[in-house]
Amino acid sequence: MTEQMEMEAFFFLQDLEPEDTESTDEPKVKHGKRKEIKIGGIPMPVYMMPNGEYRWSMRQASKAVGYNEGWLRDTIQAGGNALIKLQGYGFKGKIVESSGQGFIKSHLVSTEDFMAVILYAVMVGYQRPAIALMAAAMQETLERRADHAFGVVRDEDEYIQKFEYRYASILLNKDLRQAITEWIENNQHNIQNYTKTHSIRGGYRGIYASALGEIYQVLFGRNKAQINQFLDVAAYRTPKDNVNVNQLQRIAQIEDLAAKYIQRKGLNPIEAIRAAAGALMIELEEPKLGDRVTRQDVHRVLDAKKSSKKNK
Repeated sequence: MTEQMEMEAFFFLQDLEPEDTESTDEPKVKHGKRKEIKIGGIPMPVYMMPNGEYRWSMRQASKAVGYNEGWLRDTIQAGGNALIKLQGYGFKGKIVESSGQGFIKSHLVSTEDFMAVILYAVMVGYQRPAIALMAAAMQETLERRADHAFGVVRDEDEYIQKFEYRYASILLNKDLRQAITEWIENNQHNIQNYTKTHSIRGGYRGIYASALGEIYQVLFGRNKAQINQFLDVAAYRTPKDNVNVNQLQRIAQIEDLAAKYIQRKGLNPIEAIRAAAGALMIELEEPKLGDRVTRQDVHRVLDAKKSSKKNK
């Protein structure tokens, strides 16, 4: 660190304790207004400054990307290689202290700094929550741009729900993959019999693909191609990208519990998925697309409201 950076970090850290403790209310704060959203299931206070800028809790930003709540504070305080690398991803470190009710204080980072923390956690820390966060956010961005191009309007709650369940699904999918990998490593003597019994091809990748296929079977009674045909979408698409959020949640629940059964009970992947579906009392249902609303539908409603007002 340069001498100037050390001095800035020193004076900033003098005011950083006690670490921010935040109310779950939505108080008006000294530097703006506070709301709370959820990112990846983690409550995330977000503040709107008087100039319209959004700022984020340091503690919760650290937690959202897979580190402990004090990680960002400790990284700034240490002033070592981690901080230099973080700055390499665009971290400026312009912290705003915001006072809420009583002696409650929050230390806030800009959206750009929060993004730098995410990038660091992905590229340097290999933190799975950060990877899932970035992947889910990027997919939502791409879908929003495509929706705009084709004139598709979706309810904002659908975007939020799809993001949360997609985030969870990305994480759980990795957990299931890890559990299957460990099972394969511990059962080399039984792999040939397992693949033959369940008609699995493609080696280890085939074992994982068959596990995902089994999830579709216990939930929908259909394979991937049949689900896509039923939903009238391209055959190569992943059903998780098209089913509605409630069904996406059930897929994630099955993945989560199946991974635990493989790791804790030593069940093979297909046994674990069937056991998980039974424990969750999953019943067969038809796959359903998420709600789709076009701009034409929106304009029709708006025109009807205008006509109603004129007639009054």
